[in-house]
Amino acid sequence: MAAYILLGSEEGEKIEFIRKERRKVFSSYPEAEEYTFFGGDEDGEGVSTALMESSLFSSYRFVVVKHFENVKKTDSSWKALEEWGNNPTSDATVIVTSSDNYPTAFPKSFVEAAGKENTITFWEMKEDQKKRWIVENVRKEGFQITQDAIDEILSSVDNNTQEMKNLVSSITNFLRIQNQGTRQITLDTIEAYSVRTKGENGYSLFSALAEGNLEKALMIVSSILLNDSRDLIPALSVLSISFRKLEAALMMKKERKSEDDIFRNVTFVSPYSTVGKKPNVGISFREKETYRKAMRYYSLEDATRIVALLGSYDKILKSTSTDTVKITFETLIYSIVVNKGKEEGLSLSPPSLESNYFRN
Repeated sequence: MAAYILLGSEEGEKIEFIRKERRKVFSSYPEAEEYTFFGGDEDGEGVSTALMESSLFSSYRFVVVKHFENVKKTDSSWKALEEWGNNPTSDATVIVTSSDNYPTAFPKSFVEAAGKENTITFWEMKEDQKKRWIVENVRKEGFQITQDAIDEILSSVDNNTQEMKNLVSSITNFLRIQNQGTRQITLDTIEAYSVRTKGENGYSLFSALAEGNLEKALMIVSSILLNDSRDLIPALSVLSISFRKLEAALMMKKERKSEDDIFRNVTFVSPYSTVGKKPNVGISFREKETYRKAMRYYSLEDATRIVALLGSYDKILKSTSTDTVKITFETLIYSIVVNKGKEEGLSLSPPSLESNYFRN
């Protein structure tokens, strides 16, 4: 049995810690069952089952609950974690993460089960540490980087190593695809990368989906794949956020709120937020026309199904080989545009999404 509490805003190091623990578990228990839950997508019964009920097919369980800062004491998942803390089972590793710096919002019993030695805070790096981190990771990719390019990367991402890693990897892959022989990343390189990727990404894909344009959406998917198949995971993350926002807007529309009120006050929580419980509010001016189209094309029921569908496809895509990822993603797009998220056996309690690369 092992229990861990991972705190702080540094998401990249948390992800790496979870990966290491996962490797340990599966090296000892290859048949272990794995569960991931996201705080705020209330699935307390699922958390309780994963924590408390032994499997008939496996001798061990690996359970991760992410962003626990979004869980309330009245939520079933909070109570499930409290119950497990009172009576920890010997056949499970349980890891719970939070963007908070201290475990004050956790059940006392789980804090005691984890203990001080397994309660770890991952603090945001200092500016000079971030710069060294970028230089080191660029070198691992076989490139050099100028100081102004480092500054541009730092100004373009959230303050955690996972975001920096994703951008560094995308830029170096862009250079390899260009095949210009250069091994140095400059400010001009990043600007060229931004121009190349700006037109075809998760946002342009959502714009096509908003108007129900299947052909255009499939062309954008092909363009993203041409750049790098791993870019489909960030695109999937954008779609998840966008359809959550659409779902919240359609809920307000159902409540007969005015369009101005909806665009100004629609509130939703991003599944990738590291800001704790602070919600996102409003639809920006440049997004308004896209959401007008989406609110005409999709119903509230459609949006709810699509949010769940995106959650189910996140795990599918991460276990899909690069040879078949195109047809898998195209199937998802078809299901959204044509079937409005309807799939047989689809659960409306979606699994958590991760803005991450394909699992090796």
